Order: sequence, then C-alpha cells, then structure tokens
Amino acid sequence: MKSIVLIIVFSVLIFAQEAAKPEVTSEVKKPESSVPAKKTSGRIDDVTVTGEDKLKVKSEKPLLEIKMNINEAVLPTIDTEKKFLEKSPALSDLKDAVPKMLSSQQVAFPFLSVFVKEPIASFSLKAMGFKTATWELIVTDSKGKTFKKFEGKGKPPEIIEWSGRNAANKIIKVGNPYSYLINLVDQSGNPRTVIGSPFVIHQLVHQENDGLYVSVTRKKIFDIEREKTKILEEGIPILKEMSDYLKENFTLALNIEVHGEDVSMSGEQAKILAQYFSEILILPEKNIKCSGFEDTIENHRIDIMIKNR
Repeated sequence: MKSIVLIIVFSVLIFAQEAAKPEVTSEVKKPESSVPAKKTSGRIDDVTVTGEDKLKVKSEKPLLEIKMNINEAVLPTIDTEKKFLEKSPALSDLKDAVPKMLSSQQVAFPFLSVFVKEPIASFSLKAMGFKTATWELIVTDSKGKTFKKFEGKGKPPEIIEWSGRNAANKIIKVGNPYSYLINLVDQSGNPRTVIGSPFVIHQLVHQENDGLYVSVTRKKIFDIEREKTKILEEGIPILKEMSDYLKENFTLALNIEVHGEDVSMSGEQAKILAQYFSEILILPEKNIKCSGFEDTIENHRIDIMIKNR
C-alpha cells in the first residue's frame, strides 16, 4: 500500500514539471537576399595605422672639426707685393727697382711731343764767303702767295726764328704745305737765291686773344676716307698729348670745334671727341662744348680752345 502511494506522488510531480515548460513555436528566418540593400558611394573611409619602431640604434656622432687657415686664400694675392718689397733695389740698374709698367689715363704723358709751339721754325741765313748787301726771307703758302716776309740790308742774322704768323698776326693753317726762299744780293749786285724744302705742321699750339688753341689736322685723328667717325690708332697718342694741355687747365672751359666737308659729319666727330676727353679726364660730358662747321678742304682741322682769357 505504501509503495502504491509513492508511485502516485512521483507521477504527479512529473506531470507538474511538464506543465511548467514554455510553449515552443517554430519560426522560419528569411534569407539575407530579402533584406533591402543600402546605397553607398564606394569610397573607403580613411584608415590611420599608428605604430612604434621597437628597433632603435643608440649611438653618438663624433664632433666634426675642420682645420682651416683664414689666411690661406689671401696669401697668394700678396705674394707679388711681398717679393717686390723684400727685394733690395738695384741702384746700378734702375729698371729692376720699378715695376715694368705704370698705366693711368689721368697722369700726364711727357714722352709725347708732336705738338709745335711758337716759334714754329728757325731759318739759317749764314752765307759762307758771300758779302751781302741786301737780303730777304720769304715764306709762301700752299698757293704760292707770300705769307711772311723778312728783309734787311747788310749782313743778315745767322738765325731767324719765326712765330708762324703773318703781318696780320694770323697763324699758319695746320695740314697745309709752306715753303720758303732766301734772296741775297752782294755789294756788286750779284743775286743768290736759296730755295728751301716745303714743310707741313699737323699739330700746333697757339695762343689767341680768346683762348689757347690746340689744333690738329683732322685726317690725323679720323679715317676720313672710310669710317669717318672712327678714331685712328695712330691718332690716339695725339689725343693723349692734347689731353695733357687740358689737364694743365682743368678748371677752365673747353670748346671742341671740328671743321670738315659738312656740318653733320663734323658735328658727329666733335661729339666723339667730347666723349673721349670726358672719359680720359673724368669730366662730365656736358662741361665740354662741341660743334661742327662746314669749311674748305685747306681748313679741315680740329681745334680745342681752352678759355684761359
């Protein structure tokens, strides 16, 4: 009886446990293809990857020390001067005591001496074994006309110096040929004539009432046949000597005049000379007046007038 009761109690407990379980229902999951797709631009967002280098080299750099001599670049430049100063001057040979060349456009050029100053000529009238009663010295110009005449009675002077001026005090023209002849008459009336050689003066310095003139034949400076505005190489020494007279009167006004076949070409040549003297004298070009003139061929010349009066 007792066993039957236990069986009944056990059965009741099992039934109560089954009744307490929740109700289970089945649900079918929809495939992923049925989920609506989202619209995207196809751009991948920026991704930053950070990290740290675990391999490290620990070392110390040695100090960089460069040995330099600050005088190394300068010493070669003073080597020439050092040798010159260390060398004792040779008194027996002066050329070893001075540099081989000294060149400056601002210093004078005393070795140049082509310009003629007054008096321009000396004539010898000495007659050996001739007793002169009257004498005359005649200087003629390029046309054969008498330009200057000297005359006297008795014994003539041995030397006559001529200033280059005629009776009207006009100076000879540069670049023009002149000649002379000497006429002697003895006490018996016998004549004797000596014909001198023609001479030409291309460079002349003469003082006039309005200033000092430094004159030169134009063809000695410019190539008048081809490049009419080009200064000739042989004309450079003449211009340098002309500049010496300008340096002696540096503070005075200058005027360059060129006389040629036409005003235009003469003016261009005058400007070129003004530029040349402006550079060699370190003088503003505006301080040098220049002008050109049309003239006859016997008057083709260059005049530099220094206003010293």
